[in-house]
Amino acid sequence: MKQNEDSSQDIDKYLEDMAASGWFSIMLICMQGKTQDGVYGHICSYYLKDPVPFTGTGDMVLKMDEICNWLGAPQRTTDPRFMNKEMKKRYESAAAAHPQGLKDRMLERSSLVPFPEARKAKEVLIAIVKYRQNSTMQGSIRGRLTNSVDVNFRSALELMRMVQMIEIV
Repeated sequence: MKQNEDSSQDIDKYLEDMAASGWFSIMLICMQGKTQDGVYGHICSYYLKDPVPFTGTGDMVLKMDEICNWLGAPQRTTDPRFMNKEMKKRYESAAAAHPQGLKDRMLERSSLVPFPEARKAKEVLIAIVKYRQNSTMQGSIRGRLTNSVDVNFRSALELMRMVQMIEIV
């Protein structure tokens, strides 16, 4: 029971950080569980109307990158490459269909219970994508697992490796 109270307090602190920072690239990674394919859950942002589901660490990182594209921050320094023109068209077509963004206004905290997914999650990390350079992302994560200390990641691969090592019971 104490773990749930600690987790609830952590979530409240993260939500305050998100509301105060105003950064588009701050996301809550709400992990619901883990399968042999990796963690699954939702990515939440005050700037998206609905949470974005993910299955596996690769999908999580790709969706974090897509969210940054949808919201326009941080800007990437290189355009993605594709194996052929058909793949590029499929990517661009899929990118056009994205969740409703609230770039000019954040979700009002007082109007709803923010992120019920976070309250149900077994683990929650706050992820801050600071840069998207050299076709990858750099930033930091923080949560109960990091003892509320920011842990920097230098690439999407490094972030995937960190998340892959999480034990969810």
